[in-house]
Amino acid sequence: MGSERLPGKVLAQIGDRPLILWTLAALSAVAALDGIVVATTTRPDDEPLVRLLRDRSWRVHRGPSRDVLTRCWEAVTPPNPGFVVRVTADNPFIDPDLVAAQIDLATSDRCDYVGAAGWPLGTGAEVASGMALEAAVREAADPAEREHVMPFIYNRPERFRIGSVAPPDPPIPGRFTVDTVEDLAFARAIAERLGPTNDPPTATTLARIVGAEPGLLDLNRDVRQKTWQETER
Repeated sequence: MGSERLPGKVLAQIGDRPLILWTLAALSAVAALDGIVVATTTRPDDEPLVRLLRDRSWRVHRGPSRDVLTRCWEAVTPPNPGFVVRVTADNPFIDPDLVAAQIDLATSDRCDYVGAAGWPLGTGAEVASGMALEAAVREAADPAEREHVMPFIYNRPERFRIGSVAPPDPPIPGRFTVDTVEDLAFARAIAERLGPTNDPPTATTLARIVGAEPGLLDLNRDVRQKTWQETER
């Protein structure tokens, strides 16, 4: 809720529901997941988010605001997980098929980290082995590595086995995360074109929408994505 560029964004209305419920619906469609927990902060401004989630029986863990790495680790332990799938709560259009493919690659190839490079921003997840994530919790000293959770792992390919699901060819255009008012306008436009549905859209569905109306991409084309080295939200 304390986003600096778009305060309260996780509860912003997109179509018929708040943003966070789109994210959770997509993850609920991933059969390989043993459980889902929302890792939020102990800040007072996150109270409305916690109430919404608990009223709908979602698991919630509350931890540090800036040290998101510790917060995420606390949310999944104990027991110590074999793998952890991490998404940010400002991605309403996560592709459950892509996440399932990432999990399959991580488990079958024994990867320590599987990302979604080349896929549209906001449609994939990050999958890390419990061993690698625990090492990050113990050893990461850079504040940016602790805020962004996974850089400690994927920036050390000499130590950790890194994988990525092959991206679509041709690439799918668009930015499907919500960091700004322009992103929110784009997400609402996408939801309007999806219509009333309980089925999370796949990246293929999103590609079909923006392919039919390329002008939609202008809504958030000029938004700059912050790098992981930037610790402010």
